[in-house]
Amino acid sequence: MVAKKRTTLRNKAASKKPNNSLNGSEAVFHQLSTPNSFPEDPKAFLHQLRETKKEKQMNKQDTFLTQIKERAAGNPDFAGISKSSIRRRKRNMKNDLKPKMNDLLLSLNKEAGLKEILENDHKTGSLEDEDMMVDTNVTKITKSTKYRHINNETSASVKIKKNQPSIRNQKGAKQLTKDESKRFVQVLNNNAFKADPFGSLKEIIKMQKF
Repeated sequence: MVAKKRTTLRNKAASKKPNNSLNGSEAVFHQLSTPNSFPEDPKAFLHQLRETKKEKQMNKQDTFLTQIKERAAGNPDFAGISKSSIRRRKRNMKNDLKPKMNDLLLSLNKEAGLKEILENDHKTGSLEDEDMMVDTNVTKITKSTKYRHINNETSASVKIKKNQPSIRNQKGAKQLTKDESKRFVQVLNNNAFKADPFGSLKEIIKMQKF
């Protein structure tokens, strides 16, 4: 008695597959040889080799040296000087550029001497050449004796208020500008300043305490 061949759904499906006859190694080779139809992974090449501690240290040292060379190339006077020293020198340079009241006083004294010389020359020229004198629009300069006693006296000192608004912040600068504009109008309307402006400046400079 011959046994009947049993057909199942699994056998039918296996018989329809063409690659079912390949063994395991041949199937793997077939998969590797066939081109991959999937798109490339964008994160496949993100992995990079890590730099060692020594390489990091060398890179930091190189960047630090290049920064120093660039700073030295910008201003050779500050080459090899620390940042705090450079800031201190720049601050002193700014202070040197500020106007000095003592220099203004010296220039005013020199101007007073020049006025005397011009006045004397004008008088001598008028006596010698009265006939040749030409009428001009130049105002006659006369030295006032109102502030003559200031030169012989010791300079007084006025205490400067330390609770004034600071010019560093916006509110203080605004208040100082407002006060200075009021003071400027008062000075222009002062009769003593109108009579002798340079003498008034001398008196104010000598009364200031630096």
